[in-house]
Amino acid sequence: MKTFKCTVCGYIHKGDTPPDFCPNCKSPKEKFLEVLDIPVKKQMFFGEKVSYSDKVEINPFFEDYESLAPFIYNLPVGKRAPLHKHPKSDELFFIIRGKVKFRIENDYFVLKEGDTIQAKMNTPHNFENISDEPVVFLSVKGPKPVTTEILE
Repeated sequence: MKTFKCTVCGYIHKGDTPPDFCPNCKSPKEKFLEVLDIPVKKQMFFGEKVSYSDKVEINPFFEDYESLAPFIYNLPVGKRAPLHKHPKSDELFFIIRGKVKFRIENDYFVLKEGDTIQAKMNTPHNFENISDEPVVFLSVKGPKPVTTEILE
């Protein structure tokens, strides 16, 4: 069995060949590279996955989990994610920095640093940065593979 990594979002795939498309970001199989040695990382410093970019960044980490898919999201001021759902995965969010407006189905919530919220499997949700600084939050999805269906 080989290990392939999506060069767009960091998704790790194990198999004889790369998938036809990334289940996370939908990139084609040409965006996958074979990884010969992935060191097991046990710690991550705050600055390793946090950015101040003007682009939305979704950074995977600790890719060696069998059932969980953790990500650090960097959401610039005024940016939002489209309404979407994960048909076969739950998602848990933990706000690290900033203020975020979440929509979970037809309910709206405003979260700040230290708050958590969940989006159950197949539940439409999105989020928007409503603060005056970049928002950073942890997202943990599972079980794998995580697929995303855009609804708008």
